[in-house]
Amino acid sequence: MAAGGGLEDQFEFNETMAFLTGDFHPAFWPMFSPNRYTTEKTAAAHDAVREAAYARIDRVMTFLNNLIGESGHVFRDKRSVADAYAFVMARWSVKTPKSYKEYPHLAAFMQKMSEDAAVKKVLELSK
Repeated sequence: MAAGGGLEDQFEFNETMAFLTGDFHPAFWPMFSPNRYTTEKTAAAHDAVREAAYARIDRVMTFLNNLIGESGHVFRDKRSVADAYAFVMARWSVKTPKSYKEYPHLAAFMQKMSEDAAVKKVLELSK
């Protein structure tokens, strides 16, 4: 479920997880909690924060799309915890103007993950 192999493998896996936890996940924070990014209390100010977040979300979605590439997985060409983590967060993009469906490798990854029996079970239990 993780890197395996030697130090270079572990470094690359850690780099991937650092992107997911330090860049990808935080890109969505302003969308969900705009009040944390402005002192204004108005709906217009909160909408402006969300709008500003969409550009950053697009950048991290593009990076993730390229990271997945033809391999079909977030980390190299094998299933790992990075796939599960990215799957959950990429689903949030349906609340943005540009969902994961507009990134070809990410769309294929999401489709494949959605068809997995364990993922289906978890999604069903989450309803």
